[in-house]
Amino acid sequence: MEKVGDLEIYKLLSDQTRLDIIKMLSSGEMCVGDIVKSTGKSQSLISHKLMDLREKGIVRSYFSGKKIIYSLSDKTMIDLIIQGEKTGDVINMICNCVECPEEPVKTDGNDLVH
Repeated sequence: MEKVGDLEIYKLLSDQTRLDIIKMLSSGEMCVGDIVKSTGKSQSLISHKLMDLREKGIVRSYFSGKKIIYSLSDKTMIDLIIQGEKTGDVINMICNCVECPEEPVKTDGNDLVH
């Protein structure tokens, strides 16, 4: 397996279906059928996205009877996703109107005001 750099990880996370799969697997192992039911996407699409994630070492798989079971190979991926969500929340609170100062002002809570 080739070394996976940060750009490759961000590319993998830029696809909503792959991101949804990673979030689902953060709760534990799942088979393809359960992922298909949860996403409402086709089995071929989910299998293709899982192959992408497996080839890059993000998920691992094993057979359980006739089913292939998938899990995250490392939980730090979830930390990255959570940090991305927090960053998105902060960016969404920043006002971009011309009347606002360049730097948002942080209140005693988590809200940013202008």
